[in-house]
Amino acid sequence: MSLAILLISFFSLLMFKCPISFSLLISSMVALLVKGLPLRMVPQNLVEGAESFTLLAVPFYILAGEIMNVSGITERIFNFAMAIIGHVRGGLGHVNVLASMIFAGISGSASADAAGLGRIEIEAMRKEGYDISFAASITAVSSTIGPIIPPSIHLVIYGAITEVSVADLFIAGILPGILIGLALMITIYIMAKSGIAYCPTRPKQPFIEIWRAFLKASFSLFAPVIILGGILIGVVTPTEAGVIAVLYTSFLGLMYGELSWEKITRAFKNTIRSTAVVMFLLATSKSFAWLITVERVPENLTNLMFHFTSNKDVILIFICIGLLFIGTVESATANLIIVTPILVSIAGKLNIDLVHLGLITVFALMIGLITPPIGTSLYIVSDVASISFEKMVRATLIYLIPMIVVLFLLAFFPQIVLFLPKLFGYTG
Repeated sequence: MSLAILLISFFSLLMFKCPISFSLLISSMVALLVKGLPLRMVPQNLVEGAESFTLLAVPFYILAGEIMNVSGITERIFNFAMAIIGHVRGGLGHVNVLASMIFAGISGSASADAAGLGRIEIEAMRKEGYDISFAASITAVSSTIGPIIPPSIHLVIYGAITEVSVADLFIAGILPGILIGLALMITIYIMAKSGIAYCPTRPKQPFIEIWRAFLKASFSLFAPVIILGGILIGVVTPTEAGVIAVLYTSFLGLMYGELSWEKITRAFKNTIRSTAVVMFLLATSKSFAWLITVERVPENLTNLMFHFTSNKDVILIFICIGLLFIGTVESATANLIIVTPILVSIAGKLNIDLVHLGLITVFALMIGLITPPIGTSLYIVSDVASISFEKMVRATLIYLIPMIVVLFLLAFFPQIVLFLPKLFGYTG
């Protein structure tokens, strides 16, 4: 009875457009009253939901991304990417993807990529004569690489929920992130070659120009090496690496002479706003997750699934399809918090590695960022590019093919995800 009340009240509140955090909180309070449990459990769970050393990394990586966007770092990264591959068929489409991959190695936020780097990418493509829908769509899609290539805010959240090593999750995201980038570049090349998309190419840059672009961006390009290198060799934890990312990007902003007090204030305001949203969501989800566990929902869903099939591959297909579906109706962070306990229960019975599961889960939910009706990145980029949401959706649909293909490759070939972690001592 209490489970029915919990779910009915939760989905009813969502239907009336109540924010997800308050929907989780209010439905949990109603269910606790029905079960006759004291409401003092709510503030206790609110504290426990956000009380984690691991989660300290979240505001640092958000702030690092914000500082990058206001201090000229993103522009230098984009110009370097343009110098080395702007001449390849597909032109600035490839540059867009490569720049997002480099940006991902510092920030780990899809929203920061789409809003900050996206402005530079779209404006450059507009000036070169690219169709604005093509420019906006590839910008939105490439931004989803941010939470896969380490560092990643969503992998930090997954690690905090499951108590899996965030360092192992970060290392596991490197090859999948590169694979996603390559898949998008192949798609862009085919579109340009076939005439589906008009992609003017730039003249191949002489070595001296590439070298100049590299020198201007060298300190920015060195940031991922510092952050990931420190984590890989065990010098710093992922949380400490977040602090280093903030300090290093701040140093670069001051060195480039583009970091004013006004920009610093703006970066901190955006960081506080984004962090508050994430942490409040984590806090309010604790009571909801506790009730779901007490009502044995993960166990019952697992038993129901095994009633139809015990084939690991078939269940992985169900998991991927289910994640793709729920990614269309709610934000990635909210979905990650809600579904992770259920998926961990299923993984335990199927002997699915939790690092492998984490990459599959986060990537599938990232695809939701470019899938209507909720698609966060679609809304951000449509606003940046000043085009309608409908145009964004139509232009983006073609990229769902390579994204979903890569998702299933990662699901059925776990060695892609686990190769590097095992190389660095991960045993599962």
